[in-house]
Amino acid sequence: MGSCYGKKFDKVCRNLRKRAPLPVPVAIKTLTNLKGDCGSPLYGHCLATLSRRGKIVSFEIAIVRGLPLDTAIDTLLHEWAHAIDQTENGSDCGHGPKWGAAYAKMWRLYTRED
Repeated sequence: MGSCYGKKFDKVCRNLRKRAPLPVPVAIKTLTNLKGDCGSPLYGHCLATLSRRGKIVSFEIAIVRGLPLDTAIDTLLHEWAHAIDQTENGSDCGHGPKWGAAYAKMWRLYTRED
C-alpha cells in the first residue's frame, strides 16, 4: 500500500531499502502530528526498538502528514540517516559528524535516482 505522499515518496522508500539497507526491519509511517520533548512540533522521528540486551531489533520512521513533498522526502532521508548512525555507532547519537556523513550519503543516493 502506498503512502499518503504518493509515488515519488514511495520510490524513495524503496530505493533506500535497496541501496542503503539496514540490518533490521524498518517500518515507515505517516502520522497526523508528532511532538518533541518540549511539545514542539516535529517533521519526523526515528525510534529504535531494542531487545532486552540492548540490541536494535527494528526501527520505526514516522513522517508527519501534510508536509510539502520535498520536505517529506528530506525528512525521510534525515531519519534514515539516524537509523544508519544508530546501527553503526550505537545509541541515539544526535546530529554529530557521523550522522552528518550518513545524511550526506542518503542525499547522494537520492539525487542519483533515475
